[in-house]
Amino acid sequence: MTRRHVLLAALALAAVCLPAGSAFAPSPRRSSLGASSHNIHAWNRSPTRVAESNEGEIDPSTQEPNLLSKFVTNVRTAASDGFGTRARNVGSTMEVGDVVVPLCGNLDKRQDLAQVGLYAGVEYEICNIEEGRGEEGERLLDERIATLKPAYPLRPHLERSDWPISLPVSEVPLWLPRVTYEAGTAIGTLALAGTYLSIAAILATIVRIVGVPSESMEPALMPGDVVLVTRSLFTKPKANDVVFFNPPSELDEAIANSKIGRAAANEKVNIQSTKGKQFLKRVVGVPGDRVGVSHSNPYVALQCSDDEDCTYRVDRTGAYSRPDVFPDESWNRVTPTITFGSSGTSGDRKQSTLGRECYFVAGDNGYRSVDSRVWGPLKSKYLFGTAQWVLYPLNHFGPIQPGPFVTENGLSGNH
Repeated sequence: MTRRHVLLAALALAAVCLPAGSAFAPSPRRSSLGASSHNIHAWNRSPTRVAESNEGEIDPSTQEPNLLSKFVTNVRTAASDGFGTRARNVGSTMEVGDVVVPLCGNLDKRQDLAQVGLYAGVEYEICNIEEGRGEEGERLLDERIATLKPAYPLRPHLERSDWPISLPVSEVPLWLPRVTYEAGTAIGTLALAGTYLSIAAILATIVRIVGVPSESMEPALMPGDVVLVTRSLFTKPKANDVVFFNPPSELDEAIANSKIGRAAANEKVNIQSTKGKQFLKRVVGVPGDRVGVSHSNPYVALQCSDDEDCTYRVDRTGAYSRPDVFPDESWNRVTPTITFGSSGTSGDRKQSTLGRECYFVAGDNGYRSVDSRVWGPLKSKYLFGTAQWVLYPLNHFGPIQPGPFVTENGLSGNH
């Protein structure tokens, strides 16, 4: 396929977006011999003629059809002739001045034809047709001899000094009219482009390649790592998974209620919203888990014989670099939710269970992570998917390392 055919397909695609009656139309081309032949010259028409009536109105009957009309007409013509191997062979009917395209599926035969100056898939103009007689063994055959040359300049390494060339028509398995070839090429290109776009759209909804922007997930994910994320369509995140999500509205609320946020409000300084950003955090608790925070480390109560005797899964994420910025409840509480301004040292055990479609997430490097400890549970509507593998750099390539989880019989000494 030449660049000219790709351009033709692109123009055909653009024509679909043009309104009927658009003045956008291809420049006309003229045959060097001035001859024409029925369907072959559907794209070789004379320049647009504009006729005006006495009232100065344009006569629609003399206007050149726009590109969309031409494309539809050519597709209809090509459809009547057939496409691919079922296309009508015009070798026996082509005439002087016609523009045709030779096609050959046999690679050896194509090379033989190229040696004499006939390239498959290139448009040729018929300069002469002779009805001669050839020999095949002892049998005489009626044979057509075509003299032809390329219809447009080729790349320098394909040009030849002996054009036009002559050869028997039967040497080429299939001769197509230019209209049929160009329409088929355009449709094929559009179909291929549509296929690629469909695949890209499907992949965009299922997988995503993301970069790690900060230190909040060290050492499992380092700044600059490139990570493969798969959409959570049929499976839900589980504890220890790393999830990729949009920032919840509670995050902006937590920042606004922080010491820095209140100071900025007093100074009438706007704090940039997190809207449009995306984050990677480790899942600590899933819906139904009893979650809290003790000495900055989030935990899940696994087995409890009573309210005081429990086994805990603790995420040893560590203390935040500026714990004074956020309420004390962020670092010590028995509930997954947070109420800004409360002491947080006590709570109702009946409210300590993560709600439906809610997840508690935290960064592996708590020193640099603002997470569910600060803004509470993450609702599933903000989730995109689960990070699976580190793709780059190669020395980090592989599945993501598990988080700093430990199992303890009590919460004392958690800090």
